[in-house]
Amino acid sequence: MFYFAADMHQLEKENKLRVVIEERPILLTLFEGKAYAMTDKCPHMGGTLSKGTLVNGKVICPLHHAQFDVKTGEVDEKAHILFLHLPTKKVTTYPAKVEKGKIYVDF
Repeated sequence: MFYFAADMHQLEKENKLRVVIEERPILLTLFEGKAYAMTDKCPHMGGTLSKGTLVNGKVICPLHHAQFDVKTGEVDEKAHILFLHLPTKKVTTYPAKVEKGKIYVDF
């Protein structure tokens, strides 16, 4: 079931946006003109991904700099402290669609 998440113009301003749907914190991102949705929690230590940065389709966690692909949630770079790379799982992603300027997310 798709739930309303945000108006597209809100996401276009920042390219990332935190929303809460059905009590779930969701990070919406805009990459190459398409909206993507993932949980707003880093699987490594629970960092808030929406407080991180978005670079070339990768969300970078603000805590230990793990990088996740916005399309798939796959880990592009594991969390790390100095030279130690830490176990990092992929982020849960959700289908997102845009209809008439509104973004919807499916769980």
